[in-house]
Amino acid sequence: MTSLWNKKAVFYAPLIFILLFAVACGSSAEPVIVEKEVIVEVIKEVAVIKEVIKEVPKEVIVEKEVIKEVYRDVMVIATPAPAPVEAKGRAAWEDIAAGKHYRGVFPLMAIRNPGFWDVHYGGSLNTVLTPSSPRFNGLVEYNPVNPTEIIGDLAKTWEVNDAGDVYTFRLHEGVQWSKGRGEVTSADIKFTLDRITMPDALRARTGYLRTVHEHGAAEAVDKYTIKVPLMFPTATFIPNMATDYFKMYPKALETVSQDDFNCCPEKSYGSGPWIFKSWKKDNNFEFERNDAYFKGPRPFFDGLKVYTVRDEARRLAAWKAGQAFGSFLPWTSGNTPWNMEQLEIDTDGRMRASILDGVGIAFLWLRNDRPPFDNPDLRKAFYLALNRPEFGKVAYRGFGVPGTFFSPGFVEDSTKFAKEGKPGYRTDKDVDLAEAKKLLAKAGFPDGIPNLKINGLNAGSSMKAAEQVAAQFRRDGIADITLDAVDLATMYVKMRDGNHSMSLVNTGIIITDPGDIINQFFLQDVLRNPHNWNDPRTDKLMVDQNMEQDPTKRRELIKQFADVLHEGESHIVPLWWNSSGATFDYRLRNWHAPMTVQLVHKWDHVYWDPDAKMPTTPGYHP
Repeated sequence: MTSLWNKKAVFYAPLIFILLFAVACGSSAEPVIVEKEVIVEVIKEVAVIKEVIKEVPKEVIVEKEVIKEVYRDVMVIATPAPAPVEAKGRAAWEDIAAGKHYRGVFPLMAIRNPGFWDVHYGGSLNTVLTPSSPRFNGLVEYNPVNPTEIIGDLAKTWEVNDAGDVYTFRLHEGVQWSKGRGEVTSADIKFTLDRITMPDALRARTGYLRTVHEHGAAEAVDKYTIKVPLMFPTATFIPNMATDYFKMYPKALETVSQDDFNCCPEKSYGSGPWIFKSWKKDNNFEFERNDAYFKGPRPFFDGLKVYTVRDEARRLAAWKAGQAFGSFLPWTSGNTPWNMEQLEIDTDGRMRASILDGVGIAFLWLRNDRPPFDNPDLRKAFYLALNRPEFGKVAYRGFGVPGTFFSPGFVEDSTKFAKEGKPGYRTDKDVDLAEAKKLLAKAGFPDGIPNLKINGLNAGSSMKAAEQVAAQFRRDGIADITLDAVDLATMYVKMRDGNHSMSLVNTGIIITDPGDIINQFFLQDVLRNPHNWNDPRTDKLMVDQNMEQDPTKRRELIKQFADVLHEGESHIVPLWWNSSGATFDYRLRNWHAPMTVQLVHKWDHVYWDPDAKMPTTPGYHP
């Protein structure tokens, strides 16, 4: 699922319900991050042989720019018949990794400070999931060494009844909360499910559970068995529960306030491979190994120290100097694909580039509950006016494809939209601009909307994207926009609290299924729909697609959903499907690229091999 060194490949994997029923010597010196300005402007394209991807040149849709349509063969497997699922035994690679245990604190780099530490509440890959995920386990997970497979995590086995609406999970016995705080039991799992589905609580990326499971309905059958009834049979339950945001918390944390959970990692704990040790804002956060981790011999380092370095030039300088051995995230749009490729060249292959294509979406959020964007005509004007190919070329150097609401190729094709002259995607952009200006004039803004601010980031590709939106709309007479640039945590707080007219940030999808976008952006009381935009048609389709188990029929429902959104009156304007980059020292072994940037963040499966041989082909190889 990874694309190495391929600038135009589109990550396309529609609904994959693969429930494969199957029951994880160095130095202790701390690096010094050197502040060094590095300006990289070199782009190198290298051909690479890839499985099942065939690039077919299409007609020119923008002057002097060839647009390619990329196809990926995808196998859609029906939901299997209900059967128990057994956890796997110890794998051969675990013994190899245990023999190469890194004696010391392993140095890595991240691009942001931690923000909210509660993964149920917060929705940011960079500031929430990355620092918190290593401390916790889920019930099930995507297999870190075979990422299309779902396996047990805290759950040793699980099964579903004949009707498909009741799941029963049986836990591993003897699993301990960190530092001897007691055993993980079904009471903890029930507490967690009830916490996620708590009415009126803000849930950014876990809101999905409310759509299929009723608050309070989970039943602790015995100490190690939890029964989870669903409102209806759905094939999306296990794939969503396996994502990293659905972490299980101890019931003992029920007295911790939401504010304390968000701000203070020392006030929460989990059963995961790593234990929080310290956090120095704007400098680093650190984990120590959980010696009692139930998946021993994992993890394979004594500790992890993650240096927070916002500026990409400084990160590149530190990687070049060998002061850190990889990107902690690991894949993020903050590590631009073009610079990851150049880093591999500059280090003679020591730091390897890995790129996931089309796994993040840049959206413009419009505050729909107050002027000016409580007027749907103005939201539609913005949807129409954006020149997406120009935007992507400037903001993302062409890595990715023009923005659609759902993953590229599922029910939308931006290349086809341009060819057909779909509003908002027309090759002749003057027609879109003329329609947008008519809507602006109708709403009382014949000269464009004055004095708007974008709530956005102060660094990285998101900042470049916001600058490009502002430049386009100012040039084309749509709006006078300036950027209110802040750090990511502050940006989300302002978005949640409504201190903005619009916001812009890159968002990584959790799973490629379109239900992920629906759950993140169109449910009520979720972080990415903070002012509860809704439409009766999408409200119905949201329920219908969730209940539909036939993939063909569900695809048609998603298409109907997309057709409503492409009327241009929702609270979000799709800008661009972008790509995410990562870098690993070639001696860091066993990273297998997941389906999306939001998966596999526990760092319990990777290890350091000082005797590894440098690969002879470009890119990172597990």
